[in-house]
This record gives sequence, structure tokens and C-alpha cells, in this order.
Amino acid sequence: MSSKRKNTDGPKVTLEYAKADVDASIEGPFLAAFPGIAPPKNVPFNVYKPDSEESKNKKKRRIVEADTGKVEFVGQNFGDNARAGYCRYVLAIRDRDTDKITFKDAPVIPINRTIKSLKNAKGPVAAKEQFTQAKNTLGEAFGTKKIKQQIKSVERNAVNVSTLDSIAGILHDSIAAKTSALPSKESIKAKADEDRPIPPFDLAATKVEDIYKIDTLITPAEYQVIPFKALLEKSSQPLAVLPFQNSAYVNGALTVALSISKKDRHKIRLLMYISFLMAFRTIPDKKLDDSEFVNKIMGDVPSVIMENLYERFTESPEGVDKKRHTFTPKSKDKLLCWILAIALTLENFNMDAGSLTKDLSMKQTRVNELYKSLGCKVNELTATEKAQSGASNEEAKSMKRAILTVPLTFPLPKRGPKAK
Repeated sequence: MSSKRKNTDGPKVTLEYAKADVDASIEGPFLAAFPGIAPPKNVPFNVYKPDSEESKNKKKRRIVEADTGKVEFVGQNFGDNARAGYCRYVLAIRDRDTDKITFKDAPVIPINRTIKSLKNAKGPVAAKEQFTQAKNTLGEAFGTKKIKQQIKSVERNAVNVSTLDSIAGILHDSIAAKTSALPSKESIKAKADEDRPIPPFDLAATKVEDIYKIDTLITPAEYQVIPFKALLEKSSQPLAVLPFQNSAYVNGALTVALSISKKDRHKIRLLMYISFLMAFRTIPDKKLDDSEFVNKIMGDVPSVIMENLYERFTESPEGVDKKRHTFTPKSKDKLLCWILAIALTLENFNMDAGSLTKDLSMKQTRVNELYKSLGCKVNELTATEKAQSGASNEEAKSMKRAILTVPLTFPLPKRGPKAK
């Protein structure tokens, strides 16, 4: 095609491909192919983009539709009914004022028509059955060996609907008997709550301090023998009596508690018990039954407390003649939850979620999960708390509070991975 007019004195004709329309998401034009009756020229067509078609190779998919009131016309440029893409069509549009000719892609979309009154109509079942029977008769009389085998296979596998009614009641009763033994949703939740690796709790508690009572965290017998007086009597370096001396949380809280003239003995006892738990957690699994090694780690911890630590936080494998203690993943989580529960009691059930993270040598996300398993909400700091923390805005964003409230609620158990 020449890009100039025959009149050499006139302006040149410029050619342009309409890429800008694609970038601007301008639809059309489209060429419609009507196999049969076409709609009246005054019937408008609408263009739609299929839902959830975000991949690059599907972005050009379109559906066109028109409705005359009695007949629906629908077409699409994808799927089984799409026109084979052997050719590419473009429309040339000439602007008489500027003598510019613009070429635009014009995909061909085949249009199917549907009479609305017959849209939901179904053919008579009897006629269909008669046609199938006649076809099978011809196949058995004149068909090949393969066709005859196919006909017999279809007949053998056909379901006799009339017999289903007679066995429906039997199937219903059988299914009901099997499903009646399945546990209810409430019983599954109750079982999951019982299996949580956390201290004993009161689900019906109306006061937050009654959820995890101190008597369930530390038995009265243990509480009485906690050797807290060793901290009070040692004037220089009192923290040296602790079996675990690398806890910034315990050391800081004890330093403050011991510096006050009127000592809070209850708080000192609980902090010392947390130190026992942290020390017990450091014992390697294979050394739990090595009394010499355990004494080296735990120091002069009373035997009553040691017996309870072994009973609560270790398990003995079955089928072993000699009694042996071991840590399991569940017992390890239980020990961690015990530490957090006592710390929450000391902090009036609202504490910095990161205060024990370094002491436990764990990631903050894992510690947050343990707080949530206790029923805590792990929230971001409020504006007032951010101001009081003295931290920068960036630092405050990562700081969270673990808060225990009533009524006690637990997170739903996570679903296992889907079977592939």
C-alpha cells in the first residue's frame, strides 16, 4: 500500500498502528461471525472480561453479548467455540482532517444464538431412549466386533434407577449408624483444649487471676521450700545463687525487688522458680538421668521441686526395663508455657511479649505462638504505650504486648496439609 496520495502537491498520508489503545485499555473493535441469522443492526453488543483472568496469556480473553428480548447472541474469543487463529484481521480507520490512517486489531468472534423460550427446555426422555435403543439394535446387527463390545459394556454398567429406591433406606440407616459414633465439634474442641501443653486452667473463670492459679503452677509444697532466703542473706552478688544466671528478665526483676527495703517475698519466690525452670530446660535429653550432671546444673534445688519438674516436664518411654526420662516436643512446649504463665502472673497478665525471647533463645514469632496457646492476645502497642516505651517509631512497630483476658479463649487448631 502506498503511503502517499496520487496528488503529489497534497499532504502525505501517515500510517499508525493503535498500540496506545491497548495501553489505555480501550476495547474493540471486534469482528463478529454470525452462522445463520444476524441480529438487527440497532441491537447493541456488550463486551465483558471473564472474572479472575489475571495471567498474561488470558488478559485478551473477551465475551460479547447482545439480547433482542427473544434471542440471545453470545460469543467469545477463547474456549472450544473460539475461531481458529490462522489469520489476523485489522481495520483501517482514516481521519479525513489529518489524513492519518490508524490500523486497529479486530479479533473475529463467532456468535452463537439461543432462543430464550427454549433455553431451559429438555427433550423428551422417551424419545432419547428410543433413539439409543434403535442405535444399539443397528450396532448389534451390522456393527463391528469392537462396537458390539462397547454396546454390551454400556448395558452391563447401566444403573437401574428403580432398584435404588429399595436400597435407599438401607443406605441411610447404615450411614447414620456409622456417623453416630463420630465425635461432635464441641467434643473435638474440648479434647484439643485438654491436649494443649499448658498449665491447668479454668475455662469458666470470671477473673483473669483465676485462669492459671498459682497453686496449679507451683504446688504449696514446692512454694514453701523455695530457698529465697539465700537471696536475702547474701549481700554481695545475691544472683550468684540462681541456677540459671543468664536471664535478663529474672536478673533485672530480682535486682529491683532486692533493692527495696520492704521485700516482696512472693515475687522473689516466683522469680527464683522461673530460674529453676530455665536451668532445667538446659539439661540435655541424654543427661536427664545423670544425677551428677543434673546436680551440677541445678545446684541446691530442693528434691521436692526436682521431683515435680521431672513429673511435669519429662516422659518415660514405654517398653524400657530401666526407667529413663526424656524430653518430648510436647513436654518442651509445656515447660516453656509454664515459664510464660508464671511471668504473666508477675506482670499482672499484661507484659512485653519480647521480654523473655532472648532468655529462651527463641524467635519472637515462636514465643508469640506460645502466648497465644495460653489464651493471650498479642497486640501492637497503643499510642500511649509507644510514647511511654521511649522507643523510636521503627522500633515500636515490632514491639507487642501479651495480654491475658477473660473469658478465656484458645486459637483454633491448625489444619494439616492438604493431601496431594
